Amino acid sequence: MKKLAINRRNFLKGAAATLALSHFNSMAMEGLDPTKTYKVGLIGTGWYGKSDLFRLIQVANVEVLALCDVDKNILNAAADLVSKRQKSGKRPNVYGDYKKMLAENKMDIVLIGTPDHWHALQIVNSHEFEKHPTRTQAGLSPLGSRIRQVA
Repeated sequence: MKKLAINRRNFLKGAAATLALSHFNSMAMEGLDPTKTYKVGLIGTGWYGKSDLFRLIQVANVEVLALCDVDKNILNAAADLVSKRQKSGKRPNVYGDYKKMLAENKMDIVLIGTPDHWHALQIVNSHEFEKHPTRTQAGLSPLGSRIRQVA
C-alpha cells in the first residue's frame, strides 16, 4: 500500500482535474472493453448502491466480487440478490470493513454508495489500494460533488 503525499498544490490540481473530468462521467461506460469481464466491489449496499450495481450488471460484463456494509442484514440480503442477478450466480464475499474488502480483492471498479460524507475518505483509500473508485450518488455535499471520479 502506497502512502499518498497530499499537499495544497496537489489537492487543487486534482480538484481542478476532477471538475474537468466530471463532465465526462456519464460517458464512462462507453470506454469499457465489451470483451473484458470487470471485477467489481460495492461499498454501501443500501438502495443507491444496489441500484447502481444492478444497472452496471445489466449494461456491462462484470463479476461482483465483494460487497461491504456496516449493516449485516442489508449486506447479506444484497449478496443474495447479487448472486441471483449476475451471470456466474456466485455469491460475492461480504465485509463489514471496506478497507479489508479493498485489501483482499483484486477489483477493477469500486462503486461507492455510502452517505456523501464518507465518499472522499473511501475514494482516497481505494486509490491507496490501487482500485478505481466511482461514487454513485448525485453530488449533494460540497466536497463529495467535486470528487466524482478520480482514476
